[in-house]
This record gives sequence, C-alpha cells and structure tokens, in this order.
Amino acid sequence: MIVESLNDIEKLFDTYISTRKINPESYRKTRYISNEDFYNLINYDLNFEPYITIAKKCLMRHISIMRSPKTNRFYIGFINLGGHRATFEIRPIEKSDLLDYGYIERMFMNYGQELDWGIDLNENYEI
Repeated sequence: MIVESLNDIEKLFDTYISTRKINPESYRKTRYISNEDFYNLINYDLNFEPYITIAKKCLMRHISIMRSPKTNRFYIGFINLGGHRATFEIRPIEKSDLLDYGYIERMFMNYGQELDWGIDLNENYEI
C-alpha cells in the first residue's frame, strides 16, 4: 500500500490501534523475527516528502513501515543480507517516531546500521 501524505499516516495510526501493549523500552530495541512473520507484515510505502529524500540519502527506493495484522503494531525494519544468512530485523514504532524525520534517517542510514546495532536478543513479545 502507498501512503501519500501526513494525513494518510494519521488515518493509519488512528484506524489501527495496537491491541497488545509492550514495554515502552521495546520501542528503542530491534529484534529478529522469522521470515514468515516478516512477510506476513502489511507493508506501507511512504511516497511523499520528506520520506522520499530520506530514502535517497539512505540509498533506498523508499521508506516503509509495516503493520502486524495480529496486533496492529507498526514497525520499521529490513532484511539484513550482510555477509551471512538473511536476518529479518524489526523495531516497533509509534507515530511520534515516524514523524521524527531525524530518527527515521538515523535508523536507515548506513544500510540500517543503527537498527542492526540495536538488536536485543531478549525481546520476545507477540508480533
């Protein structure tokens, strides 16, 4: 699905309210998930500024967010192909995080390095 405005983001977060709460600290941690869980997330491509410019700076086609159909929680993430088997990495995101353009850029800069370095192997909440 393509998101084309801030108004669309507002509608998404107002329509899909997470049904399961997680520890607030989890919003600053990345975790591994299975490829099946990753591909079951609903993808939303952010096709408007400043996300288009951020994507270009980060050598990406577009910035995306993903939503769990089970919990309605939103995530950012990527598939890490860095010289090993593929790992599927996600981090929960709140609307305020998504609207913090500097945060989004930091997460995806250098091939998602900050997302990757934020892995916590003890994170174990329902996706």
